[in-house]
Amino acid sequence: MRTPLKCRSLILPVFLLGLFGLLYNPVEAQIYAEVRGGTAVGSHTATAAAMELEPGLSVAGMISLQTSGVLSLYAGFVRTQFGCSNGFCTDRDITFAGNDARLGLSLSRGGPWMQVGLLYGGTGADGDKLNGGIGVEAGLGLAFSAGKLRFSPGLIYRRHNASTAIRKDHAVSLSLDLGIGLQLRN
Repeated sequence: MRTPLKCRSLILPVFLLGLFGLLYNPVEAQIYAEVRGGTAVGSHTATAAAMELEPGLSVAGMISLQTSGVLSLYAGFVRTQFGCSNGFCTDRDITFAGNDARLGLSLSRGGPWMQVGLLYGGTGADGDKLNGGIGVEAGLGLAFSAGKLRFSPGLIYRRHNASTAIRKDHAVSLSLDLGIGLQLRN
């Protein structure tokens, strides 16, 4: 059985395409590929525990198109892990992991940068059969360049979807990481 396409499912792609068309200036456009790595802490609503200091690995990659002097459109992936030792996790060794696709906007004016974006994927413990869902991310940091390389340490907040067929949950993570980008086109 086919599900009919709903008008509201086209709103975000049309909005992003329109924004890209308005802001794209081929003379100024720069393309970057970036890899980020660091550590993350988090909380999962199903555990009844608060934000815990049980760090895990945070890894991300993205391609960004800088369309003007300050604005970039980015797309990529992120994998976030964090541990749990309180709430329902007491006396159990549980690690939550999430894989998400990411799409968003980044603002940068020389050194400081800020980004906001959408995530699509899921976060859960081993064995969870996750339903994909929408999440959000927001980050800030400081960037500096050395030739075609760009280094950008930062702090990123993510609210991940963590829903399964039987419950609606979310997970929150806070990542401290370093990005290393390479300018592919200027």
